[in-house]
Amino acid sequence: MVYKRIDGLKKRMEEKGFDAALLMQPRDVYYYAGTSQPCNLLVTQKGEPVLYARRALDFVKEETTLENIKLGGSLGEMKKALQDMGVTKGVMGLEEDVLPARLYNKTAEYYTDFQCKNISPLIMDQRLIKDLEEIELVRRSAGLFSYIHDIVLNYLRPGITEVELAGLIWASIREKGHEGFTAHRRWDAFLPGDGMVISGDNLWKISGYAMTVTGVGKSKAVPWGSSDRVIQKGDLVMVDIAPNYQGYHGDTARTYVVGQADDRQREVFNSVLKVMEAVLNHIREGVPVKELYHLAVKTAEEEGYGEYLQGYGSQKGEYIGHGLGLEVDEPPVVGPYTDMLLQEGMILAIEPKIIIPQWGAVDIEDPVLVTQDGCQVFSPIPKKLFEV
Repeated sequence: MVYKRIDGLKKRMEEKGFDAALLMQPRDVYYYAGTSQPCNLLVTQKGEPVLYARRALDFVKEETTLENIKLGGSLGEMKKALQDMGVTKGVMGLEEDVLPARLYNKTAEYYTDFQCKNISPLIMDQRLIKDLEEIELVRRSAGLFSYIHDIVLNYLRPGITEVELAGLIWASIREKGHEGFTAHRRWDAFLPGDGMVISGDNLWKISGYAMTVTGVGKSKAVPWGSSDRVIQKGDLVMVDIAPNYQGYHGDTARTYVVGQADDRQREVFNSVLKVMEAVLNHIREGVPVKELYHLAVKTAEEEGYGEYLQGYGSQKGEYIGHGLGLEVDEPPVVGPYTDMLLQEGMILAIEPKIIIPQWGAVDIEDPVLVTQDGCQVFSPIPKKLFEV
């Protein structure tokens, strides 16, 4: 499988004029080499890829299916390898969006005979379409929400805190296969490993780098996620978690009520559900991504909640979902400016939410696979407002 992926990268390199690519970002290396050990992967158009194990060589040999493995990975060693392959100049691809500036500059200064350019768009274009193995891993990751849902049904009650409930969820899904962290492409993005358990007044307080239901966290050091707030009868409670199963994420959210839902809670939930169903029913190969966003806005406006879709005022986000896979924030952004067409094999997390200041929020999120004539929803839990 990894050689097929490398062949795909080589084809893209040839089309875009890249003579070589040096990959150092762990998720990219894992995608092409099958190991998350500290490695550098050197790829040229014509030669065999070389995987340099910076450490843990025995683990690398056991985990990867690549054949050309070497201990080391200094810039000098990799330059010598390029010379041995007859690649002494041209265009060198580096992951400009994720490499630390010091490492990027040092590499660019070392390869003076090469023009360094950003290889990440080629990588993300390839990772956009999932193969059968990846689809199954996302499906299994999404399936972990069934255990999360059971914990919520059994332990959500007046008196428990957000972070206590999040801890119970964490313990359950770690045992079932959650790797314990969520990987992000953005350099400034990070989430608690136990996801988001948000309740009551915290639901409409939008913090952090995403316009979404964020909560306020434990302190200003990480001011989003679960807090010490004591959950009360009548509260809306949103649970949003992207478990990581063998490297792949399944991002799901559901909204619960402690006790019996009131009329307003049901009304807002039904409006969010209508937005969700409208978007899911429109997904199929060939549809412009931005149409999903515009359809969500139109539906929310028809429901009378347009001003609260994805936030409010200056805290309003222009998106209705995002790509999903080895990282939880993969392209495409399902927003108004994405001209890309949906393609079979894409996996999206669709997440409409209505956030009303001084009231609360309702959120539904599902990971879905784009097919030729529609989509497959991976979440194992029905889309309903659960009264606990």
